[in-house]
Amino acid sequence: MERRNAALRLNLRSNLALLALLLASTIAHAGNGPLVLPASLSYGFQPVGTASAVQVVSVYNTGKTSFAVNSVSLTGTGYALVSGSAPVTVAAGSHADFGITFTPPQSGTGNGSVKFTFSSSAPFSINLSGVGTDPLAVASLNTTQLTFAAQPLGTASAGQALTITNTGTDIFNLSSVTVTYPFSQTGFTASTPIKPGKALTLTVSYFPTALAAQYGELQLTFNKVASKVVNLSGSGSPATALGITSFPTLPSATQSYAYQAQLTSAAGVVPITWSLASGSSLPSGLTLSTSGTITGSVASTVAVGNYPVTVQVTDSNVPPSTASAVMTVPVYAKTGAACNNISWNIAGTTNPLVPISDLGTNTYLGAEEGGLYANGSNSRPSDDDSYGVGLAQGIQPLDSNGNPSPTGKYVMVAIGLSAPQQLFDEFVSLTSGDTSLNPSLVIVNGATGGATANLLTNSSSAFWTVIPNNYLPNAGVTAKQVVAAWVNDVDGGPSGTFPTDMTNLQSQLETISQILLTTFPNIKVAYFSSFNYTGYSNGVADLDPEPYAYESGFAVKNAIQDQLNGNANLNYNPALGPVLAPWMSWGPYYWTNGMIPRSDGLVWTCQDSKSDGTHPSNPVGRIKAATQLLNFFKTDDTATPWVLAPPK
Repeated sequence: MERRNAALRLNLRSNLALLALLLASTIAHAGNGPLVLPASLSYGFQPVGTASAVQVVSVYNTGKTSFAVNSVSLTGTGYALVSGSAPVTVAAGSHADFGITFTPPQSGTGNGSVKFTFSSSAPFSINLSGVGTDPLAVASLNTTQLTFAAQPLGTASAGQALTITNTGTDIFNLSSVTVTYPFSQTGFTASTPIKPGKALTLTVSYFPTALAAQYGELQLTFNKVASKVVNLSGSGSPATALGITSFPTLPSATQSYAYQAQLTSAAGVVPITWSLASGSSLPSGLTLSTSGTITGSVASTVAVGNYPVTVQVTDSNVPPSTASAVMTVPVYAKTGAACNNISWNIAGTTNPLVPISDLGTNTYLGAEEGGLYANGSNSRPSDDDSYGVGLAQGIQPLDSNGNPSPTGKYVMVAIGLSAPQQLFDEFVSLTSGDTSLNPSLVIVNGATGGATANLLTNSSSAFWTVIPNNYLPNAGVTAKQVVAAWVNDVDGGPSGTFPTDMTNLQSQLETISQILLTTFPNIKVAYFSSFNYTGYSNGVADLDPEPYAYESGFAVKNAIQDQLNGNANLNYNPALGPVLAPWMSWGPYYWTNGMIPRSDGLVWTCQDSKSDGTHPSNPVGRIKAATQLLNFFKTDDTATPWVLAPPK
């Protein structure tokens, strides 16, 4: 699932230092003078010798006195400043805009930067990136969609062929292949040249992990051809015989640190017993219990790599049935995070936190009942769901002024701070070119590092202004075309004692919902998520430690419940009075207690987190979280009418 060559990855320690620098810069600039947004500009794939559309970067004055932008300088071949100039004075509460284009002189990645100097603060730079594409190199696929028939749990599908053919006259390289869980590919291991008239065939397989429709993406990136995406879909069916249902690649382990993985099976007569096949062994320090749990700490002598192990399960049938499978345990080096925190307990107890979606009618600390909705339920009330479906079915393309237009577009925008910003970047990348999506849909990442829930309660904040001023125009759309939002935000750290701190966050999320409507007057629906597991941050960083990340789910739940209970300040139904907020709902809930599997099997390993233990890692954590978004928006009945392409 690697998207980038290992040689191109930054050292993890450097990543941590860079993160600290970015956070410090964001905080300093957010409340005291210049704030440069967006934090980077990406021009995507641009034909050699052709100028891109103008993208705008702005210098916002978040202070109380004016300052001057003394100079603007660009590095990197092909980048040009086409609007805005320096020196220029920026008044308090105002901003200065600078338009930049990218005209690649040759094929391949072209990186650059734009540096601003100021009259009263340190210089600040943002990164520029783009890829020049070669018009003579043409990658053609035999298909853009692979659909797998219903597959019994515990079995792998037959492979399907994906062929990449060079139908141009210049050679190009297939640089990387990303496949989302629970799909896999064989045929690609490293950057591979494809000559004109030649082809490379990959084999894609599906291993079902649930009795439900499952969606994924396969992304192909090239050195001088625009990336391509193949939509993947399949569904699990009941097991027909005793079988091992765990995905063949187990959760990742970390050298010298604790580990846990739970093996699962289906269709056997209980009780069942697990064992290692004769001659097979786990990495040193790990053991398999008869109940199917792999535990222990990986020995420091275990080298980084993938370790195959054959496990078998035996049921109590007469005579007993047995099934076996080769599983792989990936072992990685320590990330810099607190990799021992493979799960988190309730304060003062040895009881592990239970995901809200698995808690049911039980309570957390006697204060909050489980379930994403009331009475321990994870399903929307039927009348609320019906209203949401009606709104979804009424979404239609809009022109730039928000008027219905068959040639218009509609927009889903992300709102939040750095962690959702990073995973939504992955979501945008994975879905770019996905032909199963409605061609009228434009997906825009409006999340920004440092945009905490507290700051977003101020509708005048630059973190709101940057969305209609920069993010949306840079994507070729306007605020009046936004019809949906995905919101994922917190205050960036513990701010009190539960449940008081979550009452405060709940109020902030409700205010954010109201601001969504005033910022995007045609918005219909808003989906909220809470954070991923952040236990690996404890003792390393104090950005959003547990159990705060877990508890933030109750703030989301109660904000949505306030609307369900008829709070007039969140009214979305014009028949009941002034509309003051969009229809609110849970989006994907992807918190899980580290390596304790959730009821749907989801785990969060140390390798899924960056070295700060909070942000999803690049790429594996971002891909895992983005896949949760992908499956939600492709299956939820209030999203599919406007997310998916209409049937042909």
